[in-house]
Amino acid sequence: MRPLTIFLLLLTSVAAAAQNAPPSRAALDQAIRDYVGLYRAETLAEWKKLFHPQLTVVFPDAKGAIVVRNLEQFYGAQANYLPKRKSVSERLENVRIEEGRRMARVVADFIFVDEGVESRGKLGLHLVEGGDGWKIVAIVFSYDQEDE
Repeated sequence: MRPLTIFLLLLTSVAAAAQNAPPSRAALDQAIRDYVGLYRAETLAEWKKLFHPQLTVVFPDAKGAIVVRNLEQFYGAQANYLPKRKSVSERLENVRIEEGRRMARVVADFIFVDEGVESRGKLGLHLVEGGDGWKIVAIVFSYDQEDE
């Protein structure tokens, strides 16, 4: 099967499962779909609403340092990058969700596609459900290979 077909089947199965899930789980599933679905220049302001104001984003850089960003630094980097690109998207595979009481940990493989070039990596999201719904409070990610 082609990757796009697999991705569409995955979205269909997640959507079907969300229809039968309890309201809290359906909202969690939607937040995870929105994390990749809203990641476009034209919907970036909506994408930002997925995050708690105290978001922490951590990733290793090419020089071996651990980079830590807050919401404004992370969002600012995306707001500067996306409008300069013609086609950027991300998709998740092998998504695993572990739930607790009003919290969830999501682990997935991600494929970042920048103008047709795919880069793979690992993603970890921590979400907490508050009065305003599920919010992503922490992101940890790394690419499988450094760009040469």
